[in-house]
Amino acid sequence: MKLPHRLAVRLSPLVEAARGEPLVEPFATLTERSGRRLVLSSSHGEFTFDRERSLVLLDGAELATFDSVQSVDLAAFPGGLGKKSWSITLYRSFLDRITVARTYDDGEASVIAARLSRVLGCKVVSLVGVR
Repeated sequence: MKLPHRLAVRLSPLVEAARGEPLVEPFATLTERSGRRLVLSSSHGEFTFDRERSLVLLDGAELATFDSVQSVDLAAFPGGLGKKSWSITLYRSFLDRITVARTYDDGEASVIAARLSRVLGCKVVSLVGVR
């Protein structure tokens, strides 16, 4: 039975920690488009940060306004075979987080979080602790 992509993405960190292999391979690529848009392509979809309209779009659909995002959160997850993965999340409220990417490279995660926070006008928060 094949899982729907959205469910596979959500379960992937847990499956990876348990059996050593992710359901969906983490990746993140950040590109600038004409100075007005920042595009993050990841296993979670294509997120567009539209500076002109102050909107975050997921695969072309409106997802959030820049003002609604309080912080860009970075969190480490135990990965398979001793490798940590890093989750990049837009924090809107206690029960409202939008995961935009996961990567194995802590430097890449930091750079992406810093670029997103600059565009969104919010802070970066590092979530510490064992998960």
